Amino acid sequence: IKGKWPLWLHQRRRRGALSSLVIGFSMTPPILDSPKDDLVIPVYETLTITCRGQSALAWAWPDKTLEGQELNNRQAQLLTTSAPQQRVAQVRECQGQPGRPYCKRLVLKGALAKDTGYYRCYYKDVKAVIDGTTAVNIYVFIRDNYGGGNANDVETLFITRFSTHFIVPCLVTVPDLNVTLSAVCTHHLFLSEALSSWMTWDNKRGWSIPRQIIDSVPMLMLWCTARLEGKDYQSTSYLIHTTGSQVYNVKLFPEDPVELIVGETLTLNCTASVEFDAGVDIKWSYPGKQWDSLVNIQHHREALSQATEAVSVLTIPSVNVTDTGPYSCNITIMDTTQMQQTQVTVHEKPFISLHYRSGPLLEVTAGQKSFKLHVNVSAYPTPETQWFKDGKLVNQRPEYKMKRMRMHLNHALEIKDVCQEDSGFYTVVLRNAAAGLEKRLNITLVVNVPPQIHEKEVAEPSSPYPSGSSQTLTCTAFGLPAPSITWQWRAWGPCVLNSTICHCLSFTSQIVSRLHIHNASVSVMYKCSAENKVGKDERLIYFYVTTIPEGFSVEVQPSENPLEQERVSLCCSADNYTYEQLQWYRLDPQALQDEQGKPQELDCRSVHLFADTLDGQLSFQAPSNSWVLDYTIPSIQLQDEGHYVCEAQSRRSGEKQCLFRYISVKALEAPRYKRSLTNQTVNVTESLRMECDVEGRPLPRLSWFKDNQPLHQMSGIQLQDSNRTLSIQRVREEDAGLYTCIACNKRGCVHSTAAVHVIGSSDRANVEIVILIGTGVIAVFFWALLILIFCNVKRVNPADIKTGYLSIIMDPGEVPMDEQCEYLPYDSSQWEISRDRLRLGKVLGHGAFGKVIEASIYGISKSSSLDTVAVKMLKEGATASEHKALMSELKILIHIGNHLNVVNLLGACTKPNGPLMVIVEYCKYGNLSNFLRAKREFFLPYRDRSPKTQSQVRRMIEAGQMEQRTRHPPPRYEPLSNARLEDLWKTPLTIEDLICYSFQVARGMEFLASRKCIHRDLAARNILLSENNIVKICDFGLARDIYKDPDYVRKGNARLPLKWMAPESIFDKVYTSQSDVWSFGVLLWEIFSLGASPYPGVQIDEDFCKRLKDGVRMRAPETASPEIYGIMLACWQGEPKERPTFPALVQILGDLLQDNGLPDYIPLNHSQSSEDDGFSQASSRLPSEEELRLTANTLPSRYYNCVPFAGCVFVGPSKLCQPTVKTFDELPLEMHRQKAPQDNQTDSGMVLASEEFERFEHRHRGPLTASHGSLGRSSGTGSSRHRPNFFSQLSGQTFYNNEYGHLSEEGFCDFFSSPDAPCLASSNV
Repeated sequence: IKGKWPLWLHQRRRRGALSSLVIGFSMTPPILDSPKDDLVIPVYETLTITCRGQSALAWAWPDKTLEGQELNNRQAQLLTTSAPQQRVAQVRECQGQPGRPYCKRLVLKGALAKDTGYYRCYYKDVKAVIDGTTAVNIYVFIRDNYGGGNANDVETLFITRFSTHFIVPCLVTVPDLNVTLSAVCTHHLFLSEALSSWMTWDNKRGWSIPRQIIDSVPMLMLWCTARLEGKDYQSTSYLIHTTGSQVYNVKLFPEDPVELIVGETLTLNCTASVEFDAGVDIKWSYPGKQWDSLVNIQHHREALSQATEAVSVLTIPSVNVTDTGPYSCNITIMDTTQMQQTQVTVHEKPFISLHYRSGPLLEVTAGQKSFKLHVNVSAYPTPETQWFKDGKLVNQRPEYKMKRMRMHLNHALEIKDVCQEDSGFYTVVLRNAAAGLEKRLNITLVVNVPPQIHEKEVAEPSSPYPSGSSQTLTCTAFGLPAPSITWQWRAWGPCVLNSTICHCLSFTSQIVSRLHIHNASVSVMYKCSAENKVGKDERLIYFYVTTIPEGFSVEVQPSENPLEQERVSLCCSADNYTYEQLQWYRLDPQALQDEQGKPQELDCRSVHLFADTLDGQLSFQAPSNSWVLDYTIPSIQLQDEGHYVCEAQSRRSGEKQCLFRYISVKALEAPRYKRSLTNQTVNVTESLRMECDVEGRPLPRLSWFKDNQPLHQMSGIQLQDSNRTLSIQRVREEDAGLYTCIACNKRGCVHSTAAVHVIGSSDRANVEIVILIGTGVIAVFFWALLILIFCNVKRVNPADIKTGYLSIIMDPGEVPMDEQCEYLPYDSSQWEISRDRLRLGKVLGHGAFGKVIEASIYGISKSSSLDTVAVKMLKEGATASEHKALMSELKILIHIGNHLNVVNLLGACTKPNGPLMVIVEYCKYGNLSNFLRAKREFFLPYRDRSPKTQSQVRRMIEAGQMEQRTRHPPPRYEPLSNARLEDLWKTPLTIEDLICYSFQVARGMEFLASRKCIHRDLAARNILLSENNIVKICDFGLARDIYKDPDYVRKGNARLPLKWMAPESIFDKVYTSQSDVWSFGVLLWEIFSLGASPYPGVQIDEDFCKRLKDGVRMRAPETASPEIYGIMLACWQGEPKERPTFPALVQILGDLLQDNGLPDYIPLNHSQSSEDDGFSQASSRLPSEEELRLTANTLPSRYYNCVPFAGCVFVGPSKLCQPTVKTFDELPLEMHRQKAPQDNQTDSGMVLASEEFERFEHRHRGPLTASHGSLGRSSGTGSSRHRPNFFSQLSGQTFYNNEYGHLSEEGFCDFFSSPDAPCLASSNV
């Protein structure tokens, strides 16, 4: 028998209790190298067991006091050669097997009898150790024939009330040993055969005895005996005792953490309510347990009616700071342990620590049920707490007395049913009067109020609004912080909104937003949304537009006073949105008088009682969404006169509405003369006038007769005023006779007759005719003479032709003007085309010296098809200078080379056997200026998001990038695509098209600048539009008639496009690429005004040029965004070096086009300019975060943003400020009336005499600088990303126009600033 009989009760765990812990476990259990369930080895031998598995393994053995030692292979080898040490259980690594790569071997040297028991190998990474699933065990017997227990020892086995069996742990080291169980009780030896049959023996556990044996005897002692090799052995004696095992409740007093001052006494009471007869062990754990000998612990036990109460009291007479820490009371019964813990803090002296929990500023929302002002307080002893609001003690305020405020023990102040009045300045004061301590903390409470729209409570349902009327919708919102108001709309019909603008007025916490609708034309459901950070309120306004006045009207045709026998139509129209059930009535005349004959008022609800129902024809008019009830009287009679009533029922209220009309019938009257005709005597060649003054009802029809023959209007005879007046010019002798006027109507006819006598002869008339003819011939002769003189004056010096009429030239700094034709080469082998291949067509344009003709040519492209080209050539009779000018143009085109956005040269005909011809690309849509004007009515100012358009934009960008990489001069013509191209005339014009045109022109000008070429006449009239929406820069040169074009103003002996010219070109005749940039800014203005002429209404004279030099600029066009207008202003910088270069413009416009830099908004405040035709505007889209960052501070709130409501949004309130960029609209020019020369021009063609320009140039000669200071301010040294230099000059400006509101001085810098650069702006309307 094993030398020591341990005191333990073995309760086998049920596998099902832990099965839930290994759900999903897919590995197989570990295996041992021994196939048996148990293993027997002699004492002092080495025990070796090997375990293999699919995961990391660990070992457990029965002797818990035996330490383990993990060894790898190398450590195991070194250990075998070293001296023996103390006894340990070695766990070594070993070789795995396929499917079980992990292996652990347990080695126990010098095994003793106490090592008998279960050895378990398990997966150490699995929480639940279950035999057969995550573990495997084996029972090992350490055979010791000489060991034995002490028969004199007695141990107690505690048995709980709920146990069904108990185990007598007589463990053996020899597995086949015969063990006998003996027992004794207070009365007799009780083990009989009947009882012994219930008991079972297990050499691994001991004897298992049923519970009823214990219950049958008051006291029982058991022991085991065995005989081995002739020697008897007896185990320890076991005294069986039944005990309680339940712990009902454990409490530690005081329950809250304890705080003390040094020197005070600490007393803790641990009380446990346990089951009767339960053995209780109470132990304390505390910081000073190891060294504090002054701690006093007292225990006592008391039986109560339901349980036993065990109490332990811990007392420390005089605490110190070292006694601070956790104090725990551990209650142990059998194998059950419970613990209660508290924290004890010992302070050296009284103190108060007061800190913010959530900062000095707290925010709460009005209407919240409860809100607490918390502070972090650490103090001992507990101080007195007081709260103040705005300097007044809280418990003296009415809110406290009404129990809306109350203070908590944790020093917090609670506010119930939070309202706006609760906001204020709060102070908490903590005071310890005995220790002379006081702390205070200030907290600002902000009560945020969700927005509320006032009109929702007071506004009545809206009535229909008359079409074309001007309306104002008001939205008044209150909230804290002040809410922002946005308007959104959803159209019932097409999404077209005409002329609306929003004004917002701020009154601290109240915002009034008014939506002005200048021309109500579309039925819309408006939504006014007021929002701040704590809430949102919305109001729906059903803005129903009707063409019917007041939504209910009656019209009488032809009038309310018809003639007898006329056809009369009574048309009753009612808006379908408001009314239904239309009915016509005719009132009984007696119903209008009471019994005394006095007039009485009829109620519409009772009209049908005093009227006859009339059968009308009801129809529905879909365009106006209205019902029309038409009652027709084919031939009205006098008895039909009376009151007619149209009745309609309101859809909302169900009430009847009536409209009364009184039809007054006029009786027919026969014709009668006011004055009869009188006889007249006239001379030959004089005039004769006769008037037939007649009246009747209806108005009579008049007929004239001469000598009883009908008289009709012919040469010399005029019948006027519906035949009322007869006039004869230059009376002849045969005009004499008897004239009769006959007047007829439905009641009959009357006539009046008068005789006309003619005096004189017809010879006198012939002399007068001769005099008139002679005068006419002389006048024609003088007119021809004047035209001849005028033509001779107009002829220009041929020496000026070679450069004066060519716009695109090479930079004079590279090649002098006079040498450009000789300097540039012409390779006939590459460019010459036979004239026989051309088929000339219609004239596309012509000037004073040249013309452009449409032509067909075969085989110029690779497709070998018949292509359309344009041919530039001279007019007949051209001089040598004109021929040289066209040749210079040809050579410059060759020098420029090929580019997508330049009208490219295809070839030339220069051989002397025919006229000089320059063949270029044909652009079917003509110049951009005319195209934009023609497309105004089909302009859509929103971005086209269709995949087709996006693909076109990508192709446009990629085409430019490809051309920059492969810049070569292939002269031959290539069509853009073989696919069927879309007709631009049939597609609407979008805002994206305008940006695309601007980008392409900038790219073409970048190419010209790279070729050292200057255009000098960059304008929309010189931009041609080709298929696939591609624009091309051209130079009409000799083919433009600058004498008839009003855009060219005479300066001395030359005509110049002054509106497009930079100041240095006007005053100093300096042309550079930067002067072309100025012209590009004017071209941008043309594009975004849809082809309008620049400087509308401004007189182009000396005052204009002076103001231009002084910094006065055009205001933004209607459709230009702030970004586009900013680019215009940058191009119009007075100093050429401050203007952007064309590469920079390509980058800017490319970003706007490709990176969605422009927002998709709908302008609601569109108004028509005085010059343009006007057009509707509508759009929608959601901006990205990058767009919002770039444009949030620069975009005006006139734009709508249609998310998420399927309509459009604009934001208020706004603040308007005065502009700092002067515009011609704000500083109107004085119009000096002067006598213009004979060849003055209209529109921009104001004439500047040569002497006037010479005087003006002399006065303003010098370096050009911007006189307005804002154009010269630096924007600072903030960070920027590839920011062009010219934007540093713009960042200090304030851009302004009446459509876009105010952009702050910092607002424009966002357009090119980095994300880190602070740039705030206020841009609301």
